[in-house]
Amino acid sequence: MPALQAFLPLPLRIDTVRGTTAIADYAWIECRSEGGRLANRNVKRALAAQRPLLVCLDEGEQRLAPLDFAATIIAQLAGALHGVNSADLGHVTVAYWPQWSQVCWLPADAQRIRVAHRQIRDILASLYDRELARRVTIVYAGPVLDAERATVMNDINVDGVVQNPFGKQNIENEVRK
Repeated sequence: MPALQAFLPLPLRIDTVRGTTAIADYAWIECRSEGGRLANRNVKRALAAQRPLLVCLDEGEQRLAPLDFAATIIAQLAGALHGVNSADLGHVTVAYWPQWSQVCWLPADAQRIRVAHRQIRDILASLYDRELARRVTIVYAGPVLDAERATVMNDINVDGVVQNPFGKQNIENEVRK
């Protein structure tokens, strides 16, 4: 488990259309903090051990513009998944977990989350193919307001949302701007 787990309430769970899963069930790879080579080595180790894998993508401490976001995420995914074949990709869940949301608990709006997930799916399609990219589970792991949760969960590119990732109430009057 990553260092993040030290301050996250346990058990952390992912809500998906297929049900709820504990994150503790996954091998956890943080692409941004590990860097491409280390992330790739850890991805291959987890796949060799036949563990379900959670590949965490992060744009950093500031929200990025769409082109900068795409460049950052391409580098993280290409580095982490280098040499991973299409059969093994079925054991990978991708989590968009933006660091800027962790630092100040600033939820992304539903549109931002939907666009980010679409970009991630498009990047996977360019690395593999569109059909395989559709089968990869992509979840959002930052805070989301309860009022927008249903909109996020109903998007075709968002396969799940981590339940209350920072142990805070997801109500608008607690959002620090």
